Amino acid sequence: MFTCSVLRCTNPGVAFTAGSQNLVAGYHEAYVCAQHKALIEAGAPWDMEGRSVLMGRDLAPILNSWSARPSAGSEGFTLTLEIAGQIKPVEVFLMPEEAKTLSSFIDAANNDGG
Repeated sequence: MFTCSVLRCTNPGVAFTAGSQNLVAGYHEAYVCAQHKALIEAGAPWDMEGRSVLMGRDLAPILNSWSARPSAGSEGFTLTLEIAGQIKPVEVFLMPEEAKTLSSFIDAANNDGG
């Protein structure tokens, strides 16, 4: 008997579920229990780390909003992320090449047909 692939779940697995993000390389299929399969089919967010399925509190926090401001000194910009449940926003400085990489990933995700 195989157990559910959702982190910390000890229920027996009953069905396979497959990820839909073609941008992510690697394994995209997991054996999950009936409860988690129903949640996934109902649209609950989930992700995979290795062969473990992440759901609920194990997922990365939700982004409430973001903003960007160009640097007055160096090439690049400061990206500000306001994250659910956090009082202070996270700020990171992105150089032009990092910004292009992030932009390409976001563009590909938006055009993935999802």
